Amino acid sequence: MRKQTFFSSEAAEQQPTSSSQSSFAAACNGNRVLSNQSACMTYVVAFMLLITLAMTMTLYSASAAANQGQLSDLLRGEIAVEGQTRNERQRELPNIFRDVLVRLTGTTEVLEYDRVRAELRQVNDYLLQFGYQQRDGQLYLQVSFDETRVRQLLEQVNMPIWTGQRPNLLLWLAEDHPERGVRLVTRNEERAFLDSMRATMQRRGVEFLMPLMDLEDQLSIGARDVWGRFQREVIRASQRYPVNGIVSARMYRQLDDDYGLADPEYNELADSDVTEEDLEALPLVLEVTVLVGENSFNEFFVADDEAALAEKFVNAVSDRIAALFISREDRELATIWVRIHNVRQLSQVLAAETMLQQQAQVQRVHLQGFQQGVADFQVQVRGGANALATALDFERRVRRTALREAQQENDLSFGELLDSEQAPARSGEPDVEFQWQ
Repeated sequence: MRKQTFFSSEAAEQQPTSSSQSSFAAACNGNRVLSNQSACMTYVVAFMLLITLAMTMTLYSASAAANQGQLSDLLRGEIAVEGQTRNERQRELPNIFRDVLVRLTGTTEVLEYDRVRAELRQVNDYLLQFGYQQRDGQLYLQVSFDETRVRQLLEQVNMPIWTGQRPNLLLWLAEDHPERGVRLVTRNEERAFLDSMRATMQRRGVEFLMPLMDLEDQLSIGARDVWGRFQREVIRASQRYPVNGIVSARMYRQLDDDYGLADPEYNELADSDVTEEDLEALPLVLEVTVLVGENSFNEFFVADDEAALAEKFVNAVSDRIAALFISREDRELATIWVRIHNVRQLSQVLAAETMLQQQAQVQRVHLQGFQQGVADFQVQVRGGANALATALDFERRVRRTALREAQQENDLSFGELLDSEQAPARSGEPDVEFQWQ
């Protein structure tokens, strides 16, 4: 795929003179054949254009290779098996393919299409390679699927691939323990909830981190803060962690049908006459509050055991988050003006352009100008500036500095903007602005 990047004439004039350029100019001045100064400068300009082109192609190739590697990871899957028989492999391949399709799109909705369900029975047509690995005494079937065929399938059902930076979330989990009362669950505990959560995270391609619970955490937040949903304390304690979102949750066995009414001021289980055997038969409840960027939502889950509860939790939260960022055909397509400040080098401009192109909502990107550390892009995006701004809240390379209301639309289509010899004059201010970090 060809890629073209255009720079404004002002940016070209402000490029610093390199040592290579100085040496080349000196060589020209000393050459008797090229005695004419204008002819010499023509060669200098041509030489610098070749250097710029080489840098552009090198950086683009490296970026494309990195993106390809990231997608290849999403196209791989594995599952525990008992042996290496063909029958077992053919039985498990559709299950791995389901996980890969959900991980690529970010949502279980992809499995609801008749075409996808039909292709699950033809999974060998999508198979690239498979193998086996023994790990910790367990045999795993490992599979890679063909990117081209998978893309074609998803395009046929209008399901986009969830590209770009995916959010990592910090989970604060409090539980009502029958003996220890309200306490925080730590990440090093051996329990079914955490094992199931990690396995489901791997299948969905999302990441939930848990706090260290070192002295700093213990001094800044307590179990009652999480249990009582005191979000200010939770947010303050989370600031030390480089995450994109926060999940605060409380888990308990419900003694009656009044789900969601657990009182944070006392240990309901300790005050009851429920035996340990009766306790295991009670439904397990998980109440969740999720904060991601400027978005927040609550979820409520009930299950018979911790493993099932964790699987429901990760799947539901992953679906909700993916819905914020994946680009669907029914979302309005808009052309917006994006400005990125503090881009001082060509490599940063190219990285910014690639970052925009990687977002699932973005259809096309055109660099309109680059000068004095500021890059302006014309971006065709589903959902408009708000959708793009929300997606880039997860990007650590940029920090949003402005998001404005939708401005008057330009009468030209995006294709006409690209085909015109000169971009139309912009009025007003950029729809969204970022600071390169």
